[in-house]
Amino acid sequence: MKPLEGLLVLDISQFLSGPSAALRLADLGARVIKIERPNGGDLCRQLILNHQVVDGDSLLFHTINRNKESYGADLKQTADLQKVKKLMAKATC
Repeated sequence: MKPLEGLLVLDISQFLSGPSAALRLADLGARVIKIERPNGGDLCRQLILNHQVVDGDSLLFHTINRNKESYGADLKQTADLQKVKKLMAKATC
C-alpha cells in the first residue's frame, strides 16, 4: 500500500511546476484527476520539444501527467462547473 492511497486530488494546474507536484502525489498513491479545458486541454500538450510526440501530444505532457486521469470541463459552463464542484467535495483537503 502506498502512503496516499485512498486520497483524491484535483489538478487544475498547467505547464511544469503544478503538474510535477501533482505527479508526486500520484506516485505516492493518490488518485489524481487533471481538470483540463475540453477543447485542447492543458497548453503543455502542444509544448513539443525535438519532435517528441506521443498520440498527438507532447512527450513532456505525458511525462509530467502520467498516473493521472483527465477530465475535460469548461468552468464557464454551469453544468461543467457543477460537476467539478462535486469532484471537489470528494477531494481531500
